[in-house]
Amino acid sequence: MHIERSLAVKDMNANLAGSPPPQKEPFYPFSPSSDLLSLLSANAQVIVQVGPPQKTASRYKQINPHCCYIGIVSNSQQAEACQDYDRVIVGDVEQIQLKSLALDVGQVDCLVYDNILSLVENPAKVLQHQSQWLHPEGEVIAAIDNVQYWRKIVNLLQGKWGSLDEQTPTQLEQSPRQEFTLERIQYLFQSAGLQIYEVQTRGQKDEEFQKFLQLMQPMIQALGLDLNRFATQSAAQRYLIRATRSFKPLRRLSIQTIMMAPTACDRLRVLEPDRLTQTLPGTRAVSGVKSFPTVTPIPGEEKVIVWQRTIMSYEDYIPKLRQLLNQDYLIIAEIDDNPLRRREYAENRYLSYRGCHGVQTSTEALGVFLRQLNPNVAVFPNQLGYLPPPREYQTDAVTLFFGALNREKDWKPIIISLNKVLAKYRDKVRVKVIHDRLFFDSLETPHKEFEAFCSYERYQEILHGCDIGLLPLAATPVNLMKSDLKFLECAGHGVAVLASPTVYERSILEGETGLIYRTIKQFETKLNELIVNDRFRQKIAANAYEWVRNHRLLCQHYPQRRSWYLQMRDRLPELNQQLRLRVPELFVE
Repeated sequence: MHIERSLAVKDMNANLAGSPPPQKEPFYPFSPSSDLLSLLSANAQVIVQVGPPQKTASRYKQINPHCCYIGIVSNSQQAEACQDYDRVIVGDVEQIQLKSLALDVGQVDCLVYDNILSLVENPAKVLQHQSQWLHPEGEVIAAIDNVQYWRKIVNLLQGKWGSLDEQTPTQLEQSPRQEFTLERIQYLFQSAGLQIYEVQTRGQKDEEFQKFLQLMQPMIQALGLDLNRFATQSAAQRYLIRATRSFKPLRRLSIQTIMMAPTACDRLRVLEPDRLTQTLPGTRAVSGVKSFPTVTPIPGEEKVIVWQRTIMSYEDYIPKLRQLLNQDYLIIAEIDDNPLRRREYAENRYLSYRGCHGVQTSTEALGVFLRQLNPNVAVFPNQLGYLPPPREYQTDAVTLFFGALNREKDWKPIIISLNKVLAKYRDKVRVKVIHDRLFFDSLETPHKEFEAFCSYERYQEILHGCDIGLLPLAATPVNLMKSDLKFLECAGHGVAVLASPTVYERSILEGETGLIYRTIKQFETKLNELIVNDRFRQKIAANAYEWVRNHRLLCQHYPQRRSWYLQMRDRLPELNQQLRLRVPELFVE
């Protein structure tokens, strides 16, 4: 167990998967404050959280709505606050028996303790008893305050404990009965038969902390303490612990992604998959924009480097690839767009794909093309990272949505019919357009709104308020390799779609989860039906929402990436030999 090295890597100042985007929408679950959320297995079937309710449950249920999230609380007031839990048990958290949860031994995937272990009389007994509920690979996730936190040390030296001068009598009665150092935490989990496999810290190494450390340095040296260890532990306001009942050695994997086109698809193809992949034991995933992400190596950790949308030239990238090979990296290319759109790929003899051990992509059509360049191609379709809340519809008006880049050839065939429909329902229909100014200017209606290229948060905010999504795609070579992401996004936000058969007929069930038009006449007829028939439109949207919920959430698919990387790592000698035959320049010093 490499706790010390893990502590150094997982410090507050390190990004786990790049900086999370600002929380501009109430339904976006990923936020910087979601400490425990970032640790919970994203595909868990049963989670039991012990202690007062937190926001973790509601956010987690957006990522994995299929999980049964159970709370154990000590009083009815706390139970009333557990609105997002599937089941709540009220009682003495130290005495609750498994039968009260209506579960069998081995059914619990994860136990969650958010600063509750310091408040119970016998935390070792609680852990020993409740960890028996877990299945053999089950996990315990715990947040525990650190008694060695530097501000507590300062207060103690000043004759205070915590912030006693600010506490009320009631708060004093509720002060923790247990205090924990890292060593005591390790002993606590070990005595419960649990293996700690990761420790993260939360704290802030600001200027005040640096002054404290400087003042303490003579005493640290006099006591023979390790300065780096003391700095790590005293900076930690609290520890986040991940432990498991299994004592099998972990296979540790580090996934490092270089994003060369972050604004195009960073969240869907890198950041959200990274966030979920990190919940797999022994797995780290970090990313950098146009540069190698900085990570501290862990002994025995296997390494993967992913080049996202990188156009590799022989002159610039042969030395880089050669260095990665010498450092025992598995080298993967990530592409979710047709490479034929950029002539630079062909000019460099597709080194971006031939020069890597393998390629990951988003559609099988892309996979067919890429396998001509590299036989090791994995298709990971785009998925929604979380499920937005169900829609509340207004029926006084209908809002059409169109948002796309470079789609003039796709929408031109339908624009005359679209304007005909808009004229027919002049006062009932509004149109919201993102980015495509020419499409906006071609709309013959005063009831239209335009938004220039915007953030993904703003894009989803606009989409969430629309009723019908228009998804035209002509059957061009570039379009045929596109994914069905636009349909997923519309479905997740309760928007009924009218789409072309290109791409979307593989996903949409006609008349149930959306409508497909094959002629201009069908486009006009089906758009009329969606506008006038509120019940039909909302039923289609609800069906599509359920289809995405049941089949196309990232929580149902994310382990596949790690599994493929490990399979490729196992074949690394063979893959190196393939690479030698494809690009011999990589092996010439």
